[in-house]
Amino acid sequence: MAETDSVEPWFPVEETLKNDSSGAQRDALLSKLQEQASMIKQKMDAGVPQDEFAQLNSLHTAFEVANFMITLIWGRYHRVE
Repeated sequence: MAETDSVEPWFPVEETLKNDSSGAQRDALLSKLQEQASMIKQKMDAGVPQDEFAQLNSLHTAFEVANFMITLIWGRYHRVE
């Protein structure tokens, strides 16, 4: 039994990724995350006050990490390292 077969998903999105053998749902999630990250980056590049920049930068980083985690979780369930 593979390690991921015995682990129950913690979140609904993890269940979605576990059942997404084609990667279509993964790709849709990644696209949404990238779209949001791009919108935030555009705001940052346009120039905002320093305190707002710090908040936007934190959000941008969160979207990048979410992108990484979606890819990692999907890969673990579908034997992609």
